[in-house]
Amino acid sequence: LFREIIASCLALEESMRIAYLGPEGTFTQEATYKHFGQNVGTLPVDSIPQVFREVEAGRVRYGVVPIENSTEGVVTHTLDMFVQSSLRVCGEISLRIHQNLMCQHDRWQSVQKIYSHAQSLAQCRYWLDKHLPHAERIPVSSNAEAARLASLDDTVAAIGSRQAAPIYGLQVVCENIEDNANNTTRFLVIGDQMVGPSGNDRTSLLVSAPNRPGSLFHLLKPLAENGVDMTRIESRPSRTTNWEYLFFLDVRGHEQDAALNRAIKALREQAEMVRVLGSYPVAIL
Repeated sequence: LFREIIASCLALEESMRIAYLGPEGTFTQEATYKHFGQNVGTLPVDSIPQVFREVEAGRVRYGVVPIENSTEGVVTHTLDMFVQSSLRVCGEISLRIHQNLMCQHDRWQSVQKIYSHAQSLAQCRYWLDKHLPHAERIPVSSNAEAARLASLDDTVAAIGSRQAAPIYGLQVVCENIEDNANNTTRFLVIGDQMVGPSGNDRTSLLVSAPNRPGSLFHLLKPLAENGVDMTRIESRPSRTTNWEYLFFLDVRGHEQDAALNRAIKALREQAEMVRVLGSYPVAIL
């Protein structure tokens, strides 16, 4: 309720549009409305890089992109975009993901193909093995695109959000088919602003280190010495030199906190490059 009131007030004060990974009916759209409220203006775009470009060009105020799923792990396209973009992380959204089987009719056992995003197909792997082992599984760019394709062919089903069904004229024939009942996806809000401390924050860092024995140990040591809790670490190829990597770290605290500020200063002495991607309030599920 308070989120909707705040969103309505902001809509009166200024024109704010949010770009998200579309098309309409995706989980990213659902996450956008969860964070900003139903009254915010939105712009669905075709790819994660396009979300970044819309924000960088100033055509929208913020963007929303997926970063990781509790079942299938990190979204590497989002990580890679932070290497080449100067945008900051301004917030995060945690969304419980419920996958649904949708088609034009209730004879879902007879479908020959199932369309969905690759991550959604993976999140429903065991359910599909048990209930639709004969159906071909075809990954597409988004769950909303899967729903659109299912609306064109009655031998096809789609997996995606409940919100997509009425948009594309489909029936939800099986609910909550995800293999993990706690299936959750984390999304990031990207923009060009710094966010002040809230008292319960997370900070994302991008770090590179010289290729030498113990380099990862030296990167993590300043965090441990200053009592900073690291909640996630991911590596990605540097794309400049073979077998050299960049590290993405999430840690508890705000970059203005004394302990984390000391850790970042010590980290800069050990690393070739340290970028604070942003400090932001921890999401409420």
